[in-house]
Amino acid sequence: MSKVIGILNAYHFDKTPGSYQEKYEPMILDYFTNIMPENKFIVYQVAQNHFPTTTDECDAWVITGSPASAYDNEKWITNLIQFTKDLHSKKSRILGICFGHQLIAKALGGKIENSNKGWGIGVRSFDIIQKTSWMHGEDQNCSVLFSHQDQVTELPPGATHLGSEPFCPIQMYSIEDHVFSLQGHPEFTKDYAKERYSTRKEAIGLGVYLEAMESMDDKISDKTLANWIKEFLIH
Repeated sequence: MSKVIGILNAYHFDKTPGSYQEKYEPMILDYFTNIMPENKFIVYQVAQNHFPTTTDECDAWVITGSPASAYDNEKWITNLIQFTKDLHSKKSRILGICFGHQLIAKALGGKIENSNKGWGIGVRSFDIIQKTSWMHGEDQNCSVLFSHQDQVTELPPGATHLGSEPFCPIQMYSIEDHVFSLQGHPEFTKDYAKERYSTRKEAIGLGVYLEAMESMDDKISDKTLANWIKEFLIH
């Protein structure tokens, strides 16, 4: 049966029109419609305070990446934290990606910090340390595109740690069967990632930037992650 998936878009594209932020929404819609073509998607531009009226408008929810930090003191972030708490209290299905991964952790009692390790960008791999009912297959590690400096440093109460690597130990977690959260960006294309890194080159540092660009030839676990995400959202 077809599901209605709400995408809570945390990119504030009206602040920098014509930039990478403006391109994010078509990209993430394309990603989800490709892996879940039988489902309907509704986008809410939450960074511009466009929120759902109720938590019942959609069958499942996706909290996207963002250039913002989940600990920033902005009204829309406060509102999104409260909406996430409301979804969690009803055990509505929530997928967190990067900023979404961090915001869910903060909303539900975990901890996030700006990492003193610097930027995690490019194609990076992490180990699968535990699996859920929707994580089918024999994969013991995953490779995905990254673009972050903030990290989840303490899991929310009741969370199960699913993926880890030394640079960012809390790569992926779940809460019961209604929260699935990952630090990486499965929705990014490599072209989009390259543009994103270029806009942050000075902040990232030349060495890290060049290493990330070299990693673009590495394979990503696109089918594995797409299958897990699809199974989670519709199971």
